Amino acid sequence: MRNKFLLFALFYTLSAIAVERVSLDTLQAHWSRYTNRTVEITTPLLVCGNFYDSLVLAPERLFCPEERAVGLAEGDSAAYDVLRAHNREASIVLHCRNRYYDVRTGDLIRGLKARVTGERQLLTGKSIRTKHLPKDRLPRAKKGELRIVGANIENYFADLGGYAHKRTTPKQLAVKTKKLSSALRAMHADIFALCEMQVGDKAPAMLLKALNKGGRKYAFVSMGMENADRIGGCFIYDTERVRPCAEWMSAYSDTASHYRARMYAVPFEEIASGERFVISLNHFKSKRPGRTQYDTNMRRMQNTDSLLAMLPRAIETFGDEDVLLLGDYNCYTQEQPIQTIIRAGYQDMLPLGSSSDYSYSYKGEAGYLDRCFASPGMAKQIIRVQPWHINADWYYSHGAYKMKDKSKHRYADHDPIVVDVRLGTLVP
Repeated sequence: MRNKFLLFALFYTLSAIAVERVSLDTLQAHWSRYTNRTVEITTPLLVCGNFYDSLVLAPERLFCPEERAVGLAEGDSAAYDVLRAHNREASIVLHCRNRYYDVRTGDLIRGLKARVTGERQLLTGKSIRTKHLPKDRLPRAKKGELRIVGANIENYFADLGGYAHKRTTPKQLAVKTKKLSSALRAMHADIFALCEMQVGDKAPAMLLKALNKGGRKYAFVSMGMENADRIGGCFIYDTERVRPCAEWMSAYSDTASHYRARMYAVPFEEIASGERFVISLNHFKSKRPGRTQYDTNMRRMQNTDSLLAMLPRAIETFGDEDVLLLGDYNCYTQEQPIQTIIRAGYQDMLPLGSSSDYSYSYKGEAGYLDRCFASPGMAKQIIRVQPWHINADWYYSHGAYKMKDKSKHRYADHDPIVVDVRLGTLVP
C-alpha cells in the first residue's frame, strides 16, 4: 500500500513539474484537458490590466466595447456583442506575485509558464518578467503655441477624513501632492483644467504652493461651495501667459447641486496675442464599478443636456465662439452622451491624435473617458491632441502611495489629455 501511495505521489509530482508547450488558442479550446497542469504558452501576450495579485493578459490590447461599437438599451448591436465576446474569450487572468509597479499595462510577456487552475485562470508562485515599453515622452509645445491640459486628479482633498480620503494619511497626501505637482510641471502647460479637486480654495492653494516651486507663476480659478466635503473642478493658469477675462459660468443654477462645481466654463485671454477663448470643464456622473454603459446613463444625459444648454449662454455672455470642452465625461466614444455632444456640432478632437488610443483602463479594457471637444472655430486652431500615459498603465493602488515613491506616474487613475493650440491661426 505504501509503495502504491509513493508511486501515485511521484506520478502526480512529475505531471505537475512537466511543462507542455501550448499556444493560447489551443489552451483556450481545451481548458479542461490542461487543468492542474503546468504549461508554457508560446503565444506572446500583452498585459492588458494590472490589479493587486493578478494580471489580465491577451494577444493584443483589449478595448472597451462601448469605445468601438454602439450598445443599445433595447438590444446590443451585433458589433457590440462581437467585441464583448472577443474580450471575454481572448483574455486570461494570471495570479502571480509581482510587486507594485513591476508590471505596466502594455508590457510584453514571452514564454509564460504557469499552472492552469480553471477556465481562463492561471497561477504561478513567481514574479513575472516582462518587457517594458519605452517611457512616454511629452515634448513641449512649440513657440507661439498654448498648451492646455485636461486631467482627472483623483479625489485631491486638503481635508482628510471626509468623502474621498477616509483612509488616506497626511503622509500619503504629501506623497500625492509631490507626485502630482511634479507631473503637472513636466507637462509644461499654460492652463490646467482639473477634475476631482476638493471644492473651495484650500485644496487648489495647497497644490499651487507645490506647483509654483517649479519657477512658473500659477494662479487658480475655483468655484466655492459651502459643503467642502465634495469634489469639484479647478483651473490653474500661468499668470504670465494667460488670464481669465470674466467670471465663471455654471451649467447649474442650483447652488446646492453637486454638479454645479463639476460643470462650468471660464473665458481666457492669451496675453501676448489678445486672442480669447472659452474652456468648459466637465465631470459627468460616474458608472458604478463593473456596470455597463446603461448604468447612470439617464444622469449622464442630464449632464449632457445641462452642458449643451450652458454653452450658447457662455458664447453670448463671453462674446467668443471659440470653445474647448475638457474633463472626465465617464463615457466611452460610442455612448449616447458623447454622440449627443458631437451631433450638437462639437468636434471630437481625440482622433486627431489617435483613434486607437485611450486615457483609462478598467479590468483589462481600455478606452477614452477623458475627452476633448471643440467648436468649429476652435477646432481649426488646435495643432495636436494626445493623452499622456502617465497613469492608466500603472498598478491601481487606490491612492495608497508608498512613502518612498518618487515617480511622477500613477498620481491618479486617468491619463491627462494634452492640447496644443495656436490661437488666431487656422490649421489646415
